Amino acid sequence: MRATYAPGLFAGKTVAVTGGGTGIGLFTARRFAELGASISICGRRAEVLEAAARDVEAAGRAAGHDTRVVWRAADTKQPETLAAWRDATLEQLRGVDVLLCNAGANFLAPAASITPNGFATVVGTVLNGTWNTLHCWFPHLSERGEAVIILNAGTNGFTSSALMAHSGAGKAGMLNLTQTLAVEWAGVGIRVNAIAPGPVDTEGANARLWADPEARKRVTRHVPLGRMGTPEDCANGMLFLCSPAASFITGATLVVDGGNCLKQLPELL
Repeated sequence: MRATYAPGLFAGKTVAVTGGGTGIGLFTARRFAELGASISICGRRAEVLEAAARDVEAAGRAAGHDTRVVWRAADTKQPETLAAWRDATLEQLRGVDVLLCNAGANFLAPAASITPNGFATVVGTVLNGTWNTLHCWFPHLSERGEAVIILNAGTNGFTSSALMAHSGAGKAGMLNLTQTLAVEWAGVGIRVNAIAPGPVDTEGANARLWADPEARKRVTRHVPLGRMGTPEDCANGMLFLCSPAASFITGATLVVDGGNCLKQLPELL
């Protein structure tokens, strides 16, 4: 038990993160660096990634590690940019042991008002982008042995997704991929799991989904534990699924939502 999150747990390992410049991706990259991992991050905005890389490197070095960080601008909807990120990562860090598919997109809208282009954009990032990432990295991970893949999905992948039909459809596909690939890729030593966050307090989500303080209060009222999730909550779930404590877990989805997706107590109580 003491070794599960021991200092240096991921020393000698490399973690690659899509959407690693902000939010959950950045926080998780920082936590892996603090536990000794080298990190490679990608995202669409070079200036954000450059700052994030400095942040992650500083976190690792503050924890006493000689942290190396690689970053490259890439769009998960464009496989050629993912390939360039992969190649740069392998050239500088030699290998990747953990792949975190974290890139996402979302906006609030009634289903009837979501245009085909809007639907395709969100699903293209959430589901197609995840597939592009997995397809890009599989040849390397299959040769690596004992690799781990984590998909950052969401509870709206297995519940209704009112006002976020595009996101719900994409997340449902991610949850199915988690189970399918866990079966297909176990033979080459790859474990595939997912986390399913509920409402999480990040800069991006706050701007797109609950910018209104009253909306935040309404969301929080439906969380039995009485608060929104944090990037740290999500990072802790990913760290567990990548740790030795989870070595016999694959095809699973770890719900990180404070009970939000559960049926609530009847109002009469």
